[in-house]
Amino acid sequence: MKIKEIYDLIDEAVPFSTAAEWDNTGLSVGSLDNEVSCILLALDVTSEVIEKAKEVGAQLVLTHHPLIFDGVKSIESDSVLYKAVQSGITFISVHTPLDIAKGGVNYSLAAMLGVENVHDVEEDEFLKLGEIAPMSADSFAENIKRALGGSVSYTDCGKPISKVALCGGAGGSCVYTAAQLGADALITGEAKHNQFLDSKELGVSLFSAGHYETEVHGMMLIQFILRNKFPDLQLEFSFPAPVKYM
Repeated sequence: MKIKEIYDLIDEAVPFSTAAEWDNTGLSVGSLDNEVSCILLALDVTSEVIEKAKEVGAQLVLTHHPLIFDGVKSIESDSVLYKAVQSGITFISVHTPLDIAKGGVNYSLAAMLGVENVHDVEEDEFLKLGEIAPMSADSFAENIKRALGGSVSYTDCGKPISKVALCGGAGGSCVYTAAQLGADALITGEAKHNQFLDSKELGVSLFSAGHYETEVHGMMLIQFILRNKFPDLQLEFSFPAPVKYM
């Protein structure tokens, strides 16, 4: 089949048109007219991922994060972008559309953490709200660490947590909207020092559990979409964790 068939299938389920204005979702390198029999799924395009794609004979690499994000002024021969172009492989990303999609990054994060009754909010397309059985911030932090691995940094506002806001990745700025929505806590991947300080003043316990750890499971939706439509398609995976924890 042609890669465009894969592109169109994903576009139907996770529309590329829903990408944020600042995002660069979709085709980054290669051609939709190329044939494909093997796809490699990954969170990011790295040298390691490109080598894995070559090793398994993948004609397409599907990632969450885009290969090209900001403006490119030069492409040096040892850069990831140069290696991607030289590989002859096609690279497609499903970044922010996957963040907001039903069953995508934030819904899968909620499932991992046992957050129920999850729903979108009008105030922020990335932010989701859900519920857990009331527990302390310390207990919730233990649950997050157990479910996602890595480490958890958090503030404790000294009250039981039951209404939870979720935004995988770099969602620390969502703490202000979470407070407006009456959330007891926000779980995200990254947060700045001032956002942690503000969370205490806002009364929203803020949990930062790692960009990778809060997003990697979102690619399961893409796997499900592909398996369901093309069961004979060869799928390979490369999700190397970029950070080690003591």
